[in-house]
This record gives sequence, structure tokens and C-alpha cells, in this order.
Amino acid sequence: MDMEKNTERSKAHTENREGKRKGSIVWKLSFNLLVVLIPALVIMIAAACVVASQSISQLNNKLLDVQTDYAISIVDDFFKGKIAAASMYENDGMLIRYFNSVENVDDIEKYGEKESLTRELSEVLERMSGEKVMQVWVADEKTDNYLFSSGDTGKAGMADLEWYEMVMESREPIVSDPYQDAFSGETVISVVAPVFSDEGSDIIGFFGLDVTMDSLSELLTGIKVGENGYMELLSNCSVYIYSNDKTSVNRNVDELDITEDYKKKVRENYNGTYSFAYRGIDYTAIFRNSQTTKWLAIATLPVSEMNATRSHLILLMAVLSVLILLLLIIVIVAVLRRMMQPLAEISSQMEHFAKGRLDVDIEIQRDDEIGRLAGSIRRTISSLKDMISDVSYILGEISNGNLDVEMKGSYMGDFVHIKEALEQITTALNATLGQISNAAEQVSSGSSLVSDGAQSLAQGASEQAGTVEELASGIHEISEQITSNAANSENASKRASAVGREAVESNSRMQEMLTAMEDIRRSSQKIGDILKAIEDIAFQTNILALNASVEAARAGEAGRGFSVVAGEVRNLASKSAEAAKNTTELIHNSLNAVEHGTKIADDTARSLQNVMRGAGEVAEALNEISKASSGQAHYVEQVTRGIEQISNVVQDNSATAEESAAASEELSAQAILLKDQIGKFHIKEN
Repeated sequence: MDMEKNTERSKAHTENREGKRKGSIVWKLSFNLLVVLIPALVIMIAAACVVASQSISQLNNKLLDVQTDYAISIVDDFFKGKIAAASMYENDGMLIRYFNSVENVDDIEKYGEKESLTRELSEVLERMSGEKVMQVWVADEKTDNYLFSSGDTGKAGMADLEWYEMVMESREPIVSDPYQDAFSGETVISVVAPVFSDEGSDIIGFFGLDVTMDSLSELLTGIKVGENGYMELLSNCSVYIYSNDKTSVNRNVDELDITEDYKKKVRENYNGTYSFAYRGIDYTAIFRNSQTTKWLAIATLPVSEMNATRSHLILLMAVLSVLILLLLIIVIVAVLRRMMQPLAEISSQMEHFAKGRLDVDIEIQRDDEIGRLAGSIRRTISSLKDMISDVSYILGEISNGNLDVEMKGSYMGDFVHIKEALEQITTALNATLGQISNAAEQVSSGSSLVSDGAQSLAQGASEQAGTVEELASGIHEISEQITSNAANSENASKRASAVGREAVESNSRMQEMLTAMEDIRRSSQKIGDILKAIEDIAFQTNILALNASVEAARAGEAGRGFSVVAGEVRNLASKSAEAAKNTTELIHNSLNAVEHGTKIADDTARSLQNVMRGAGEVAEALNEISKASSGQAHYVEQVTRGIEQISNVVQDNSATAEESAAASEELSAQAILLKDQIGKFHIKEN
């Protein structure tokens, strides 16, 4: 039990301390400041995180965009010079003469300026060697053969070459998609320009430069897209020319396990940003088209890698924010506790003051609002001590019977009312006690007179009591006679009521009998209708039997048996008609008897109603007599009770008069005692 009490006390103490802590100004100010600051800081930090996240996302997108543009610029720069070099030979006279002179492979070897032409091609190759050109050649549709800078020739097969159709349609220099060169065995890209006739209207041949795909790949290899990103280059046929993912090179985009939307954008040479999923990983890609080759460059970066920096920054900002919030909370609480420590001391001292202790001492000396508050409390306590000391002195003198005292303390402000109230109390007590002393003398003299009068009153009351008892006895006999009359009238009224109820019941039964006779009459009428129907049936049956006899007679011997049956049916119909007629007469007689009985019953019912009304009037008259007798008995009973009350009152008055006489004597003795007690007080002379 002691352990439980200690536990409960400890719990109560903890709850009290917790309640004081929550009710302190420091806690409230800290809570209010933090309620405002923390959401504001959280909002600012969240906004900063959002802005930083968006900036990083935009930066990543810009980085992808720059890398894609850089890849496109490499491709464009790689082919612009070659396209310009090839364009120079569109109207070259040497090439025009060559294409106009050759008609087949043999003409190539017999061509007189072949050496000059091959030397020109070799010079072009030498000049373009710095741009990774591996071969320079010319070809025409008539011979369907190449003439290389080395002077060698080879089968072209132009009908199967992709660039052939492209040049013929565009009539401009083009860059072919990579293809397998039959002569070198390498993957090459051809820059092909058309050579026009002298008139400039017809394409008579082609001038071309071949570069290896490896030379372009070496330039693109230097582009690094993040840690796990890809730089990819796709041809006009949606084939991967270059990719950091080696498994995709030389494969068509349709062969990859990737979304159809991605494939569609590749086929349509989409330009812009696109997000997709590949092998369970989310990616963001930038699509750009080359102006020179129309190839598609795609820079792809995993979304997780793009978000890594943003997530790291957000985590760092979140950690810093938590640290800042914790530091802010510690600083706010520490500063507020330091500022509010004097208030805690004042609050503690004022709690003692609230419990009635005036020996509190507040030693805080400051030049701010808290210091002024402490000084005001000290002056207030000092004034209260003086006033309480003066009030205690006054009340002590009054308790000792000395009412001739004066207020000497210094009362300020609303405490002046206390001084005025005490002065009014002493003045009122002096006046009241003086009046009580005078009244005591008058009570003492008057009580003797009251005692003599009470004695005379007691004697007269005794004589009245005897007279009232005789009157009560006579009224009691009258009351018994009236009560007997009321009982007899009530019995007669009950018997008349019973006769009335019997008449009502007889009338009700008579009405039921009339209803039953009416039902019998209606049923007899229905039976008559039924018998009428039976007579009609018998008549029809008789006619049918007669017809059957006639038909049987016509049938001769064959209808003889049927004629006998028809005769029997006719006999039965005659008997049925006769029976129905007899029954109709009986029913008619019954109806006459029922109507006669109904008339008699109606007369009887009217007689019963007259009897019922007469019995009701008799019962009502007897009831009125009974009520009047009951009322008289009630009034007589009230008179009897009134007489008894008068007798009791007279007896009580007699006893009261005797008691008043005794009390008057006692009052006189108490008045003398009161005067002696008042004499113990010291009252002011005025």
C-alpha cells in the first residue's frame, strides 16, 4: 500500500511539474515561435529543394541536349567538307568527257585520258586524306563500273545501291548509309555527287568519296553521356550506325525489345525530349537530326542517374535543414529561458503569496519591465502587510469588546474601501448595541404586561372549548341522518340504472331480431326467384320432352325407346313444376308471416324504447337526489370538521396563552441578562 501511495504521489508530482512546464511563458513563447518558424522554414526548404531539383533536371536536360548537338556537329563537320569537295565535280569537264566517251567496260581501259583522270582522283584522295577519306572513285550507269583513283575498275551494281536512288531523286550530293564495301570488305559511307551533262539537265555519272565507319566512330567515342548513358547514331533506315551499347550496332530499331512509341519516333526522325523504358530501366533521351546526312543522333541517360544528383542534394538539404531547425530550437529555448528566468522566480514567489504568505522576498533588480514588475510587487506586499496589521489590531479590539477604536493604517487606491467599511462597522456596532440596550429595557417592562394578558386569555379559551364541544355533538347527529338518506338514494339510483340497462339490452336484442327477420324475408325472396327459375326449367324441359316424343314418333320402331324416355322426362318436368308451385305458395305465406312479425316487433321495439327513456329519466332523477344528499353529507362533514378544528384551536389557544405567560416571564429574565451582557462593551460616548 505504501509503495502504491508513493507511486501515485510521484505520478501526481510529475504531472503537476509537466503541467507547470506546459503552462510556462517560455514554453508558450517557444511553441508559438516554433509553430510559425518551423512551417516557414519547411516551406522555404521545400521550395529550395523544388527549385534545386528543377534546376538540376534542366541542367541534365541541357547537358544531354549539348552532347546531342555536339554529336550532330561532329557528323555535320565530318561530312560538310566531303560534300563540298564532291560538289565541285558536278560540272567538271574531265568527268563529263569521260562519261560521254565510255559505253562499256572495255571503253574504260581504252579511254585516252584515263591516266590523267586517275591522277586527278589520286590528288583528290591525297588532299582529303586528312579527313579520313579512304577512296575516291567515279562510276556511271552505262558501264555499271567503278573507276578508282588507283586506276582499278570494279563492278558497281548500281541497281542494288541505296545511294543511287537517293542521288537520282535529289539530284544533289548525298551521304549514304553505311554499307559493306565489296572491294575493301569494310563498312564504308559514300559521299556521292551527280555529274551533269554539258546542258546540265541529265545525270551522266557519279563522283564519290568513301570513308570508313570506324573513322566516324573514333570521333563519336569521345562523347561520354554520364556514367551509364548512351550516345547513339541511327541511319535513315533506322539502323544503329554507332552506339555505346555494342550489341545494338548494325541492328534495326525494330529488332530491339523497346516500346513501339520509341520505334515510331525513330522512324519519324523525331526532334525533342522523350522518356521511355528499356530492359526494366527508365531513360530520358534527346533526339536530334543531322542537316547533312539526315541521320538521327540520340543521347540517352538513365532517370536514376539524372535524379542521383538531385536526390543527393535534397538529402543534403534535408539533413542541413534538420540541423538548422534543431539549432534554432535550442537557441530559441535557451534565449527565452534566460530572458524569462526572473519571471519564473517572480511566479514562484507569487504562488507562495497566493497561499497567504506575506514573507516573500523578490530580490530582482532590473531596469526593464520585469524589474519594474518586481518593484511593484514588493511595494504591494509591504502595503498589504501594513493594512493587514492595522485590520488585525482593529478586529482584535472589537473581539475584546472595545468599540472605541480608530483606523491608523495607510490605505491606498481601492483599499480605502476596506478602511471605510471597518469605520462603518464600528460605527454601526456602537449604534446597534446602544439601541439593543434601550430595547432590552423596554422588552423587560413589556414582557410583564404580556404575561398578565396571557393568563386572562387562557381562562377565556377554556370556557369557549366547553361550548364548542356541545355544538359539535349536535351537528354529528345531523350528519349521520343525512348520510343515511344519501345511501338510500344511491341504492335506488343504482336499481333504476340496472332497469335502464336491461331495457337497453332488450331493445338491442329486439333490433337484432328485426335484422334477422329482414334477412329471412330477403332469403325467401331469393328462394322465390330460384323456384321461378325451376318452373321455367320444368316448362322448357316439358317442351323438349314433347319435341323428343314427336321426333321419336317420326322415327318409328327405332325411336320407341327414346319416346318412353321422353315421356318419363315430361312426367318429371310436370312434377317439378307442381312442386315448385307448391313451394312458392309456402314461401309467399312465410313472407306474409314474416312481414306481420316484423310489424309486431317494430311496435314492441318502440314500447321498449319508451320504457328505456322512462327508466333513464327515473335513474337521472334518483341520481340527482343522491348527488344532493351526498353534497349535504359532505357539507355537514365539513362543518363537523370545522367545529372540531375550532375546538382544537380554542384548546390550543388556551395552551398557547399559558405558554405565552410562561415565555413572557422568561423573556423578561433574558432581557435583563442581555442588558448585563451589553454593559460589557465599551461604546463611544457620542
